[in-house]
Amino acid sequence: MEKELLKKLGEETIFSAKGHFKACDLRRQLITYTIWTCALLNVVSFFEINPITNKIFSAIGLFGTIGLLIWNEGEGKNYRTKHKEAAERYLALHKEIRSCYFLSNATTSQVDELSKKVSSFDQSEKPEIPMFARKWAKKAIEKNDPETDNWFLKV
Repeated sequence: MEKELLKKLGEETIFSAKGHFKACDLRRQLITYTIWTCALLNVVSFFEINPITNKIFSAIGLFGTIGLLIWNEGEGKNYRTKHKEAAERYLALHKEIRSCYFLSNATTSQVDELSKKVSSFDQSEKPEIPMFARKWAKKAIEKNDPETDNWFLKV
């Protein structure tokens, strides 16, 4: 009974950890691609293609850059940090659960304590994982990504 609960907790925590890590990756990539796209549009606007096309490219590059600055202001500043903190905490819980699963003398009280820790952290304040990051994490876990230990699927 305890082993089944530990497997479930292990699965939940690794999916949450991986989802938060993927949310960080997604945000980093979106910012990088937006910066490079805006820069490229501004560089292309230097060439004498067509006066209206040049103005459109310049405007898109400028407004894209301004939009990026606004998007990263306030909550956006700490977005990746908050996701990384949540991911690290879930990963630490996952490792604790994994070690308890493989210990032959794990007690019911230890499993109950781990379950309460996971439940408590699930209910705490943390950023929401975007749907794309969830799917990306699920795909990485299910295809046996070498950076993820899928012990709960193998046993």
